[in-house]
Amino acid sequence: MAQPVSPPTDPTRERTDALIRRIVDRIASGTTDESLGPMVESVADFLSVERHAKERERLFLDMPQVVGFAGEVARPGQFITAEAMGIPIVVTRAPDGRLHALVNACAHRGARVAQGHGTLAGRRLRCGFHGWTFELDGRLASRPSDRCFEPIAAGDTRCDLTRLPVSDRSGLVVVGLRPEMPQARVDGHLAELEPELTGLGLEQAKTLDVQRYEVAANWKLVSMLSYESYHFAALHRETVATMFESHAIADAFGRHSRWAFALKGTDALAKADPASWPASFPGAISHQLFPGTVLITTWEVAQLIRSEPGPTPGTSVVHTANVYFDEAKREALIPNVALGTRAFEEEDLPAAIQTQQGLAAGRKQLFAGANEPIVQFWLRQWREAVDG
Repeated sequence: MAQPVSPPTDPTRERTDALIRRIVDRIASGTTDESLGPMVESVADFLSVERHAKERERLFLDMPQVVGFAGEVARPGQFITAEAMGIPIVVTRAPDGRLHALVNACAHRGARVAQGHGTLAGRRLRCGFHGWTFELDGRLASRPSDRCFEPIAAGDTRCDLTRLPVSDRSGLVVVGLRPEMPQARVDGHLAELEPELTGLGLEQAKTLDVQRYEVAANWKLVSMLSYESYHFAALHRETVATMFESHAIADAFGRHSRWAFALKGTDALAKADPASWPASFPGAISHQLFPGTVLITTWEVAQLIRSEPGPTPGTSVVHTANVYFDEAKREALIPNVALGTRAFEEEDLPAAIQTQQGLAAGRKQLFAGANEPIVQFWLRQWREAVDG
C-alpha cells in the first residue's frame, strides 16, 4: 500500500513561526536571551594604532564586504555605486544578465564613471571628466580624440576598468576589494547565513536613500550600537522604545549572528492560534554580517549599516542604505524610515562618540553583560580574527 505523502512545508514560514514563538515567550517571562555570564574586554583594542592597522588589513581589505542589495541591480542596465575602505565601486548588471563589480575610476585619469544608482539608458558608463565610456563589464567602449592615444592592441586591458570579484547569491551584493581575491571566497562569504536570508525578499529591494557619516568613534563601537536592545529604554526612550519591546532573541551562524526584537503588542500572539500568526516576524530582525555590517529587516523595509575603520583608531566611516519592497507603499514608509534615521543620527552616533571619548580618558576595560550576548560574540570574533 502506498504511504501517504506529507504536504510540502514552507521553511520560511517555519522559521518565522519559531522566531515568533521564542520572542513571545521572552516577552511573557520579561527576559531576553543571555550568555552564560558577563564579559570584560580591554579598552586597548579600541585605541591601539597597531591593532587598528591589522583590523583594516585583515578584516576589511582582505575580507569580502557587503555593499548593497541584489534587488538594486536585478535588471540589465541597473547599477549602484558604493565606497568601501575608500575604494569607489560601481556594480552593474550587463545586458547579458551578468553581474559585475568595477573600481569606479576611469582608466584615463581616475575620475568617477558613475554616480548614485539607477538604470543607464545608454547601457554604458561614462566619465564626466573627459567623456571616456565603458561597457557595463568594464571594457573600454570609446574615448574622444582616440588618435591622440596609443592604439589598443588585442588583449590589452590597460584602458579597461579594474574588475573586482562580486556575488549576489545571498540576496546581498558582496564584493572583494582586491582583484586577486578568489571568486569562491566572495561567493561563500555569507554561506553560513544564506538559509536565514532566504525569503526576506532582498532580491526585490529598491533604494530609498543612502547616507555616509564620518564618526569620531572606533568602528567597533558603532557596530555594537546594533548588537543589543539593552539601551532602548534609556537612549531611545522617545523614539525606538515607543514602538519596540527590548526583549530579544539571539543566535550565531558561524562568523555571523542574528538578534530580533518585537513590536509592542506582540505579546497578544501568545493567546492566538499559531495558524493566525503573521507571515512576517512582527518586529525587526537584525543580522550581523562579518566583519562590520548590519542588515536590519522588517516586514516593509530593510537597512544596511556598514561600519569600517577610519584613518585613526578613534574614527570610522559609516554607510547606511534604506530600501523598500512595495512601490505602492513607498511614500507612506518615509516617515518611519525618517524616525529610525533620526534615532541613529541624534542618539546612536553621539553615544558612540561619547563612548570613544570615555575610553580614551583612561578607562582600562569595558563590560558586556550577560544580557548582551551578541556584543560578547563579536568582541570574541574580532579578537580571534585579528590575533588568530
